[in-house]
Amino acid sequence: MRLCIGTAKGIVILDPSRGGAPLMVLADPSAIWCMAQDAVDPTLIYAGSTEHVRGKGTLARSTDGGRTWTDVTPQLAREEEVWSIAASPAVRDRVFIGTSHARLFCSDDRGHLFRECDGFLKIPGRDRWTFPPPPHIPHVRSIAFDPHEPSTMYVGVEEGGIFRSRNDGASFEPLNDGLYWDVHTVAVDSRDSRRLYATTGNGFYLSDNAGKSWQHVTRGLNRGYTVPLLVSLPDSEDVFTAAAMGPPPTWRVGPTGADAVLFRSNDRGDSFTAISTDQRFGRGMVMRLKADPENGGFFAVCNDGAIVRATAAGSSLATIAEKLPPAYDLATIP
Repeated sequence: MRLCIGTAKGIVILDPSRGGAPLMVLADPSAIWCMAQDAVDPTLIYAGSTEHVRGKGTLARSTDGGRTWTDVTPQLAREEEVWSIAASPAVRDRVFIGTSHARLFCSDDRGHLFRECDGFLKIPGRDRWTFPPPPHIPHVRSIAFDPHEPSTMYVGVEEGGIFRSRNDGASFEPLNDGLYWDVHTVAVDSRDSRRLYATTGNGFYLSDNAGKSWQHVTRGLNRGYTVPLLVSLPDSEDVFTAAAMGPPPTWRVGPTGADAVLFRSNDRGDSFTAISTDQRFGRGMVMRLKADPENGGFFAVCNDGAIVRATAAGSSLATIAEKLPPAYDLATIP
C-alpha cells in the first residue's frame, strides 16, 4: 500500500511501512486542499486546490495512483477554488466538486466535461451565506453520500449549513435546525441513514432524525473547533474527529499553535474521549482522517506536515512522516 498525500507544495507519495522518506514528490499540481478516489478504481484520484497559480487550474486528475496528473478544471469554474470533491459510490465515472462562491459541479465522464448543479443555485437564502474573513465568500466544504441510498447526497457549506439532495443533485433541501452554519465536514452513519454527523467551527453536531434537527455534542470534547470526521465501518460504533482550541487564525499566533487533540467516540457520536493527550500533534491541526485498509485503523494528515498512523480504535498512534509541507488530504493506493 502507498499513500498519496496532497500538500501545499504538491503531491508526496509514501510507503507507510518504510518510514517517512518520500517515494515520489510532484510539484504539479502545485497546491492541494482536497482529494477523492473513484469508488471502483482506487488508482483514479482527483485533487483540488484553493490557490490560483498562473497557468494552472484548480482541479487535477490522476489515473495511475498519483504518479502523473492532468488538469481537468471545468471551463465554467476556471476562476473558482475547489474546496471539496466526492466520487459517486453508485454511478460509474461520476464525480462532484464543490467550489468557492458555494457552487456545485458534476461530471459523468471522469472529469472530462462538467455541468453545474443548477438546483444548488436555487436554494432559498443562499444570498445570506458568507465567510468571516474578507471577501466573505462561502465555500462548499464537504460532499457526502448516504451509503444506504447512494442517490442521496449531503453538501456542507462554510458558512451556510447542510443541504440534502435525494435525486443526485437535481434539487436540495436545508437541514439546519439547531446546527451551527460554519460546516466543515458532514457524514452519514454506516448503520443508519437517519444518523448524521457534522464538524463545525463551533464543535461537533449529531442528528438522529435524518437532519430534521441537530444536537450540539460537548460531552468529552474540551476543544471547540472541529474539522476532520471519520465514521467507522458497520461492525463498529466508532466515530473520530479532531478539534483545536480556536479557528485557523489563532493557530499561527497562539503559544501552542492549534493545540489540537484527536477524539474517539465509541457510542456513535453521543460522547467522546481524547486519544492523543501526549500532544503528538504539537502546533499542527489534523485536517483529514482516512481509513487504513491494512490494520483497520486510520491515517491522519496535519497542517504542520506530520502524517500519523493509528491502529484500530486509535489505541496506538505512530508518526510515520514529518516535516512535509502542510498536508491537507490523502488517498490510500493498494
